[in-house]
Amino acid sequence: MNENKTKVIEVVPYNPEWKNEFEKIKAMIDSYIGDLILSVEHVGSTSVEGLAAKPIIDK
Repeated sequence: MNENKTKVIEVVPYNPEWKNEFEKIKAMIDSYIGDLILSVEHVGSTSVEGLAAKPIIDK
């Protein structure tokens, strides 16, 4: 049986702190595998200054 369920997705105004959160995650990734990678980039809606987004930075 296929039930229609409503899934709530939170979208919030841009938060400049997202950039800082990404920098912390980037430093963590770099400390683990920095010698194996060229770069770590912040992509997705939280990377676009001024854009409302889901308040999640995936690791």
